[in-house]
Amino acid sequence: MKSKSKLNSFYYGFPVFMVTTQDSEGKNNICAASSSISLGEKIIIGISKGSKTHSNLVAGSDAVINIPDHTLWEKVEQVGRLTGGDMLSENQTKWGVEICHDKFAKAGLTAEASIDVAPPRIAECPIQAECRLASISDKGRFILAELDIVNLWVENPLLGENGIVDSSKWKPLIFNFREYDTVGDALGFNVKYGN
Repeated sequence: MKSKSKLNSFYYGFPVFMVTTQDSEGKNNICAASSSISLGEKIIIGISKGSKTHSNLVAGSDAVINIPDHTLWEKVEQVGRLTGGDMLSENQTKWGVEICHDKFAKAGLTAEASIDVAPPRIAECPIQAECRLASISDKGRFILAELDIVNLWVENPLLGENGIVDSSKWKPLIFNFREYDTVGDALGFNVKYGN
């Protein structure tokens, strides 16, 4: 039997990532996020309007998608409780969000220079994708930013002999109905695994 349910947000299990962007003055920002789709050499992310990341992307900033493993959940949550903007919304005030213009320092994260985009990578994240902004679609309360991947970085211990991520070594951080989670043992492999 099933019951009809009402959820404020339908986060049924998405990988968590942190987006780094820069403003027009070259100041870095980090945003914790979990709404994304990646296909081929593209990533599409959903970002709430009113955030510093939203402002930076609308102004044309490129981005780095920094993918943490499960051990970084507390740092991700700390970043999520900070805003790079200058004002707090009513909801941000209710949630205890703080204004912070140096999230790297506040969260104890390390900026690592990117090669082909201006925003830095987050050194602690085992997987990083340097991306160029391709387009933005306005969706009302949020935007969808389409990003082209120009460089992909993966920590060597996660790679198998073929240079592909070994899924048995990768424990992503997952936002599962607003709870931080990770994966357990593999159930099986898709026909495209390793390709």
